[in-house]
Amino acid sequence: MTLTTHAAIGAFIGSIAKDPVIGFMAGATSHFLVDMIPHGDNQLADLFRVYKRRKLAVTYVTIDAIIAILFVLAMFTARGEVSNAAFSAAVAGSILPDLLVGLADATKWKPLKRFSKFHFYFHDFFSRKHGDVKLKYSLVGQLGFIIALLNVM
Repeated sequence: MTLTTHAAIGAFIGSIAKDPVIGFMAGATSHFLVDMIPHGDNQLADLFRVYKRRKLAVTYVTIDAIIAILFVLAMFTARGEVSNAAFSAAVAGSILPDLLVGLADATKWKPLKRFSKFHFYFHDFFSRKHGDVKLKYSLVGQLGFIIALLNVM
């Protein structure tokens, strides 16, 4: 999933969570569960990790991160009577796994490498066995999902 989709799910969780610890845990759990849905980025990940062609992947992640930050800022200002701590913790929990994977790619620290392997167990659970979807269709579907979430919030 895109960081923006993870952030949107975290924002939704944070808008209903009362406790920051529960918000963080629910956000982190949501990350792994929704990453199991094939979402079109396996080819992009392979270009980055296997073929060491990083420009497209870095561009994609950078644009996604900027959109996610803008989305979270907009949701933070528009959310009303929601706990700041629970909202922030849920968003942080929902995107932290991908940030840790990025840090694992940038370092040689073994605990992060193990975490990355754990993350990709969920990320690739169905898509490597049954095939991935095209990225463009996934992005359209994720946009629709985000819009639906916004209508519920």
